[in-house]
Amino acid sequence: MGVSLNVMEWMKGYVGFGATDTDAGFVEGIEQGTYFEHEVLIQIADIDAFIDKPDHTARMDGHIYCERLGGKLPFEGGMFNMLVADDNPSLYFMFYRMPLENAAGQRFTMLGHKTLHKDRSLDLWSDITTLAVRIFEGDVAGPDMTTPALGAAPDWPAAPIAMGIIHIQVLDGFRSARSFRSPGSSPLELAGAVKKFCGFYLDRLWDVYARVHRSPDARAPDAREIALGGPAQDGALESRRASNA
Repeated sequence: MGVSLNVMEWMKGYVGFGATDTDAGFVEGIEQGTYFEHEVLIQIADIDAFIDKPDHTARMDGHIYCERLGGKLPFEGGMFNMLVADDNPSLYFMFYRMPLENAAGQRFTMLGHKTLHKDRSLDLWSDITTLAVRIFEGDVAGPDMTTPALGAAPDWPAAPIAMGIIHIQVLDGFRSARSFRSPGSSPLELAGAVKKFCGFYLDRLWDVYARVHRSPDARAPDAREIALGGPAQDGALESRRASNA
């Protein structure tokens, strides 16, 4: 077994019950007062395997909070997929699946995705901190988009009961960056796992964003340059929703 790596994430926003798309659901959620947040622990069992496998899957435990669903709902056995490639080389997704149950025994599933895409605007922060969410009654499979690594989005038995948008706020982003842990590992192993995680993450972000704004000869910064604060000096997305979303 390789070195594990855990990281926390906090996201907050609004979902609209009865909404037919995520953007409209966010606005309707504000109007309805249906606030939604999650606090999750993303658990990578083996950082090398996580990076090498095309689905980049990790376990996710934590809780969501939404009064309309029953308040604070803890969950275990969720799934997180980081930076899953699309057929379009300038497009990556991150996927979330959270199995939920409230005190009355009602079961729900939250599916979400972040879309990272290359265009002519510098919208990196928005892309990596914005999660489109769909909430279903019962247990449903994910993900909610089709990719080569994970296959087609499933045919759900019913439409989502709520949809919306949640975001990572700036201070919560800093909290996440300080939350890396590697249970049972030495400080040196933790540092190595964080370096691998950040290298993988930054390489993918470079592929998506930097190449459209730099010359074809530009290169990604290496880890030493990142630690010193930056590198040495020397496309359009078509939104593709699942057919039954």
